Amino acid sequence: MTVRRDLRARRVVLDVDTGIDDALALLYATASPALDLCGVTVVAGNVPVEVATRNSTAVLSHVGADHVPVAIGAGRTLSGSGPREGPTDHGADGLGGVRVRRGAAPSEHGPRSLLRSVASDGPVTLVGLAPLTNLAVLAPMADDVVLVAGELGGGEPAEPNAAHDPGATARVLAAGRPLTLHVADVFERVSVRPDDVARLRSSGRAAAQLAGELLAVRRGHLVGDAGALVLITHPTLFRVERRRMGMVGEHLTETPDGRWVDVVVDVDRERAARTVVDALLTA
Repeated sequence: MTVRRDLRARRVVLDVDTGIDDALALLYATASPALDLCGVTVVAGNVPVEVATRNSTAVLSHVGADHVPVAIGAGRTLSGSGPREGPTDHGADGLGGVRVRRGAAPSEHGPRSLLRSVASDGPVTLVGLAPLTNLAVLAPMADDVVLVAGELGGGEPAEPNAAHDPGATARVLAAGRPLTLHVADVFERVSVRPDDVARLRSSGRAAAQLAGELLAVRRGHLVGDAGALVLITHPTLFRVERRRMGMVGEHLTETPDGRWVDVVVDVDRERAARTVVDALLTA
């Protein structure tokens, strides 16, 4: 697959724990000419880090993006916990039972080395789609950071990316980099219509077909983590406000003594979903 990139394409490194919607994010990142996917770092979260790495390399290989380096990161949180326990929306294999052929071997270098190399070639946005363990180290090295993390509603259970490693989340906040949060309140709003899922599944394009299979088993056909990349490529579809955000127990939420950051508070859900579908159908 050859994707023509805009000369102004945003250079991104994705930090993932590749379950279904991380896979959708990888597919969108390789499909959109507005993004230049420079690398992927992997952390334990939805599944063990080894499984997430295998899923990441498989998805990239499926769309001819084996050239994108994938670095294996933390298998445990800063406090020593492993991946999330109990059943998840992603299944034991992380991809809801959707089979994808194994991809290339991951990089011999770790996340810090990968990001350092990418950053040496120009500005890079670090996009965190997983628990923030890797980002506790990587965030200070990036020009800016976009996270799928946090919440405004403050209900239970806590938003899982921030809550799985609260110590790492606090470190990312303290890193002082420009930070945008794609919070759970917006994450839950962007779904692909069933007829568009069917269009993707029946497409002859590799990225679209795989996305359709993943969305077919995805809870509510949510684009999930891929929404954070639509925020980068199509910011006018989102309403972003400055809010004070900090850790309150395991919750990354509004708090009077929090740090001022950009927070996504609303989205044009239909156009955001259509943006994902259109990119995949034309890649």
